[in-house]
Amino acid sequence: MRILYIGSKLQHCPGIVMALDRMGYEIAIYQVKVEDMTDDDIERLESFLKKNKVDIVLSNLFSREAAGATGHAGVKYVVWNMDSPAYASWYEEADSDHCYLFYFDYKEYELKKHQGHSNVYHQPLGGDIAWGDRITVTDEEAEAYGCDMSFVGSMYTKNLYDSIITEFPAAYQDIFTGLIEQAAFVWDGQDRLAMPSDLVNEVWKRCPGIFDEPYRMSAGYFLQTFLMGRKLTNVERTLLVEMLSERYDIHLYTRSTEKVPEGVRSFPEVDAGVEALKVFRSSRINLNITLRSILSGVPARVFDVMSVGGFMLSNWQEEIPELFVEDKEIVTYRTPEELVDKADHYLKHEDERARIALNGYQKIKRCYTYEHQLKKILDTVRSGS
Repeated sequence: MRILYIGSKLQHCPGIVMALDRMGYEIAIYQVKVEDMTDDDIERLESFLKKNKVDIVLSNLFSREAAGATGHAGVKYVVWNMDSPAYASWYEEADSDHCYLFYFDYKEYELKKHQGHSNVYHQPLGGDIAWGDRITVTDEEAEAYGCDMSFVGSMYTKNLYDSIITEFPAAYQDIFTGLIEQAAFVWDGQDRLAMPSDLVNEVWKRCPGIFDEPYRMSAGYFLQTFLMGRKLTNVERTLLVEMLSERYDIHLYTRSTEKVPEGVRSFPEVDAGVEALKVFRSSRINLNITLRSILSGVPARVFDVMSVGGFMLSNWQEEIPELFVEDKEIVTYRTPEELVDKADHYLKHEDERARIALNGYQKIKRCYTYEHQLKKILDTVRSGS
């Protein structure tokens, strides 16, 4: 089988290509990233697919241009969404029968399924064990990256909420604040960010241009996940990192454009392919604070950390118990207080921390490598089910 992979700037996953190669597939890589594709790529890609007799096109973010080209060429288009919500997969073009859309967040998959979409599937993410096993950490790197706790990710300093909130009178600002306060720092699977319809309508009236993409989703869902979810993530990550830095040697790896709390040791954003894995392996505790628009799923950060034998301390997500054994393969927290208690415990009990990290690595190796997950995806596509 011949597979063409279309990469992404936002979801850089070189391990997928290497896993497909190890699985015996003939792989080609399209030279234009998903985010850079234009209408001109529809014709170019269609010609490439026909000339090279490609069977499947695979990407980690949906592309309208790729959907068009594959439809014209009679080729199946498979998207293993590694972002959530996968907003682009709400375009009309994604409904085509030749498109197969895999979501790692079950609640997002469920929403699409309940709306009558037949080409959607639930598929958790995976880890790149083979690549991780190649990574070596020098003594100098271990010294540089070593710390009590690290967090690698965006702080969402620039977000839609902060850019529009001044458009609203104080009464509405109080409603927004109330929604954030009732949802912040509680991870129990309950939905506390749903916006009342009158508030959704008010946002539309005052900020008509914020939702101008032709997505086939409700305005409420978009605002809950994009407007409120990202602001809540900004609040939680900022305050948690600030709080933890007062107790531990914590390293924050994030973009230079992010606003970092005073007193927090921040470092430049690390390359996802190599440098981040060295951080994960060198940190005593790796912290996950899930982006709030991910409603139930387990983000890539968790799999990446565990795939190199790093210890993972994550906020609780609904799908974590379905994938991992808590306190044996991964450790979770549901409140800031529980986060501190568990961080204190595992920093003082190195053998226990190392055992959990090893168990997590072995679980990824047995069940959630890229090979395991891609086989499930491709078997589904081949069966047409």
